[in-house]
Amino acid sequence: DIIGMDNGRECFLIITSSITPLSNTVEIIKGQMLMVSIVFIMLSVIFSLYASHRIAKPISKTNTSAKELAKKNYDVNFNATGYLEVEELNNTLNYAKTELAATEKLQQELIANISHDLRTPLTMITGYGEVMRDLPGENTPENIQIIIDEATRLSSLVNDLLDLSKIQSGAIQPDKHTFCLTDSINNIFQRYAKLIEQDGFNITFESNENVYVNADELKISQVIYNLVNNAINHVGDDKTVIVTQKVKDKKVVVEVTDHGEGIPADKLEYIWERYYKVDKEHKRGVIGTGLGLSIVKSILDSHNAHYGVRSTPGKGSTFWFELEYVSVKKLRQNKKQ
Repeated sequence: DIIGMDNGRECFLIITSSITPLSNTVEIIKGQMLMVSIVFIMLSVIFSLYASHRIAKPISKTNTSAKELAKKNYDVNFNATGYLEVEELNNTLNYAKTELAATEKLQQELIANISHDLRTPLTMITGYGEVMRDLPGENTPENIQIIIDEATRLSSLVNDLLDLSKIQSGAIQPDKHTFCLTDSINNIFQRYAKLIEQDGFNITFESNENVYVNADELKISQVIYNLVNNAINHVGDDKTVIVTQKVKDKKVVVEVTDHGEGIPADKLEYIWERYYKVDKEHKRGVIGTGLGLSIVKSILDSHNAHYGVRSTPGKGSTFWFELEYVSVKKLRQNKKQ
């Protein structure tokens, strides 16, 4: 700066300072920033390795278990721990494993039971045929009837398997029309005349009125027939089967009751499976093929019908289903149109 003096003279004031301390400060800051960056990078690497280990290890463990499950090793467990999502995935896979194991077991039982039911009539047909061929006097009406009965049973089994497969695949859709359900049930009861007359069964039908429904008559008749067959196979000592038909809240309710051994509560959800046996013993039924309830379920599902079973162990069971009720008045109106 220029400074004026009292005597009129002007002077210059020059102030100088060394910048060495400032340079040192900048260098110190640079060094600190470098150290902070190095520490930050090291922490990032450590965190990345930790996170990778925390995430990748349980996923890798789950992947290994999944490969074992794909090999049908149902003893494998999905127990890897980690994030909530990983644990939820393991819970889902454990559930899938349980369901797959149950399905595999049912499939094996199905094959074994079908093989048994195919082998039994074939063995009897072959045996009685050879006896009639080789032994004089054995070509009797009784032996011929046994062969016919076993051939009929064999044909029924094959037809039931085919029907069940077609219904479950959706290849067969209900052919709905309005018909008298009461008449259909009465017609079904004619098939049991032999059992009633010769074997002492008491099969009754209780109904207060003729009722009409809109459904596939052939398939609903098959449902009732299969439910009655199931009741006959599990009937009590009184050999009584009761079929009731009643109208309730614009619904037709059909019930089939037996006084047999009943079904434990924890087994009720499984009885609709193919060949499922409450006592796990595959016994040849009095009538039917062992696929009846599976066919019932498939047909009623295709009709979007409500159905179920009430059972008390030691007292018997009641199988039921509902169909939409068609009033006589509405039926007459439709006929006029």
